[in-house]
Amino acid sequence: MGSESEVISAFSQKEQTENRYQLLIDSVTDYAIFLLDETGHVATWNAGARRIKGYEQEEIIGKHFSSFYTPDAIARDYPAYELREAIACGRFEDEGWRVRKDGSVFWANVIITPVYNAARTLIGFSKVTRDLSERKKAEDDLYKAYEELKDSEERYRLLIEGVTDYAIFMLDPAGHVATWNAGARRIKGYEPHEIIGKYFAKFYSKDAVLSGYPEYELKEAKAKGRFEDEGWRYRKDGTPFWANVVITAIYNKENELLGFSKITRDLTEKKQLEEQLFRIHEDLKESEEKTRMLVESVRDYAIIMLNPDGLISSWNAGAERIKGYKAKEIMGKHFSAFYSREAVASGFPQFELQRALAVGRFEDEGWRIRKDGTAFWANVIITPIHNEDKRLLGFAKITRDLTERRRNEELMQKNMELVRINNDLDNFVYTASHDLKAPIANLEGLLTALQDDLGTAKDQFSGILGMMGGAISTLRRVITDLADVTRIQQDKDEVEKVELHDILAEVKDSLRDLIYATGAEIIVDTLEFESVKYSRKNLRSILYNLVSNALKYAHPERPPKITIRTRMAEAGEQVLSVADNGLGIPENQISKVFAMYKRVHDHVEGSGIGLYLVRKILDNSGDRITLESKEGVGSVFYVYFHQRHSATTRS
Repeated sequence: MGSESEVISAFSQKEQTENRYQLLIDSVTDYAIFLLDETGHVATWNAGARRIKGYEQEEIIGKHFSSFYTPDAIARDYPAYELREAIACGRFEDEGWRVRKDGSVFWANVIITPVYNAARTLIGFSKVTRDLSERKKAEDDLYKAYEELKDSEERYRLLIEGVTDYAIFMLDPAGHVATWNAGARRIKGYEPHEIIGKYFAKFYSKDAVLSGYPEYELKEAKAKGRFEDEGWRYRKDGTPFWANVVITAIYNKENELLGFSKITRDLTEKKQLEEQLFRIHEDLKESEEKTRMLVESVRDYAIIMLNPDGLISSWNAGAERIKGYKAKEIMGKHFSAFYSREAVASGFPQFELQRALAVGRFEDEGWRIRKDGTAFWANVIITPIHNEDKRLLGFAKITRDLTERRRNEELMQKNMELVRINNDLDNFVYTASHDLKAPIANLEGLLTALQDDLGTAKDQFSGILGMMGGAISTLRRVITDLADVTRIQQDKDEVEKVELHDILAEVKDSLRDLIYATGAEIIVDTLEFESVKYSRKNLRSILYNLVSNALKYAHPERPPKITIRTRMAEAGEQVLSVADNGLGIPENQISKVFAMYKRVHDHVEGSGIGLYLVRKILDNSGDRITLESKEGVGSVFYVYFHQRHSATTRS
């Protein structure tokens, strides 16, 4: 068994100098990140391990890691099983109950990875534990995964080469493979000596290669900084797999293209949670300089550093995109520049830093201000950074723009409120129309009884009695109209094939007296289709209201002429038109005619609800109606039906 010092020295061969990235990782408090020797005894201990598990460093180093397991797990020798599985499979991941120093339990995600030296001799294990019982947002994975990384080039090499779930490799500027990790070997099937130096188009289909798609990917990555795609890729044996591919252009300080990092994930087997956890691993480069460029190129997150006083000391591309400041404009300024005047006046920025110091991190959502003065809804995480002597060096601050999500949530809430109000109105209308039927019937009976009681004297009260009867009839029509509105709102009639000639004959029969009285002529003109897949009852109601509307609003100087046509629209809709030569509608009133109880011509008898019912019927079925009208000339109503099935058309 190797000594504890051997394990630690194997993990720290090159650099002992502190730098910012090392401090970021050492200060992790949301992850327990530590090393075990090859027998499972604790060799290192970080701040996150101390916070999650409760042990101080001097209390736990040298103890067996089974101290974190329940008595039942220890009885089953489960800790030893985890180490065996990690050695056998190259990696072991588990979720289950773990035990803190005080005896309390927490639900943990655990990843154990065996670590080998250059001679492939096992020298220990890396162990990462997350307390999932307190996790609030999966987005923290980006920052947390970044904090897990060690800053030495050797550690990055061991990490990248040990990843088996992701193909992580480098391309030279011309697109030839320059490095190859274990994940690339597992996913794509090539050994390093078979693929290094070859053009990366070998992973694409023949069609993609002939169309120049690999070259297009590099061109897009060069132009935009990164390129992401999902599609079919091919292994060495010719089998396809659905892959997520991220290609990032890598530049040096002189802005010279060094090559590309290429990360491929086999999404046919990946789990969603692993995707977020390992994304940052995929983006890592093999050196400190490449890692720095990676962080600075992140555009979806504003990742910045503050000094202990809250002054900005680093600025990445995501911060520039989200907040609008160039690095030279904001470096050295206090981070309260991103807050409203009210927040600054109340001391909220300073409160954030104080809370981060007090509890180890601070998370908040609220309005922040861009350079141009516009506000955006932000998720903010602030983590204090300490050195080994626990001296505060500053704060790491990560900001995400959640404005679009907040807008969607607000719209959803408003929509839910509108649905509730609409349902309440429907219920009220239904109740009112139902409950008023009996009183109206009673009024009609009482009026009849009154007329009988008056006998011959009723003639002298005929005017009043007529007005009472008319009022009761009007009230009955209103209640009937309200009931129709409620019925349409809840109408679930089944669709059937309806012949237009048949339904029009029914409508003409119902309006026979009115047609005769007005001398109207109803013409069926060109019919490009003769049937519609629709609710028969609702189609009859549509035609009835449109035709009766044309009859009622006839021009006094000419008999009504109503023309019915059908045609197929360019968008594939079936269009039924009803044209008349009636009074017409003023242009400024056209938008109002489909509203409930809105009538343009008050001298004509009507309830003002017919066109409203037509529009509601069509809204419910996903169809629509439009109107063209000229005052004194006439109107044309166009009803657009989506083709639910193929229409019957004239040859």
